[in-house]
Amino acid sequence: MTSGAETTQETTVSNSFADVLYAVNEQANEDAGESYIFKVWQRLCWSGQCRLCRRYPEGKPVVPGTTNVTSIYNAARSCSGKVEFVTPTLSVLEAVFRILIVNGNQPMRFSAVVDKLKEHWGTEFPQRVESLELLQRVLDSANEYHIGRAPETE
Repeated sequence: MTSGAETTQETTVSNSFADVLYAVNEQANEDAGESYIFKVWQRLCWSGQCRLCRRYPEGKPVVPGTTNVTSIYNAARSCSGKVEFVTPTLSVLEAVFRILIVNGNQPMRFSAVVDKLKEHWGTEFPQRVESLELLQRVLDSANEYHIGRAPETE
């Protein structure tokens, strides 16, 4: 017998951590011997519809110094509009990584990241994200994407 009060998953970001900023730590990638730009480049759609996809149709790696960061982010934005760039089949960290790169890796508030996940995952969101507190703990812990808290900007 229930008391009539239904227990539902909380999908509203509380004020205590809604404004926390997150971004990919590009320097941490480099310090780990990984190329941040190559990680972004690997996620392009390769449909041939993007300028960068046409530039490297056979999937050549990005050559440091020849492909600038701005063109990589522009291609990622373009790719995200051409294909299902953030799908429910992706891991939570991969989805957040893609959301951040489409945003040019500009720090995003936790609430904005959650809104984007809800936008892309729709009804799948409650099944994929057990709780927002757990999602924040995942983003705050060390991960292979080097996603973490970004410093507040003024």
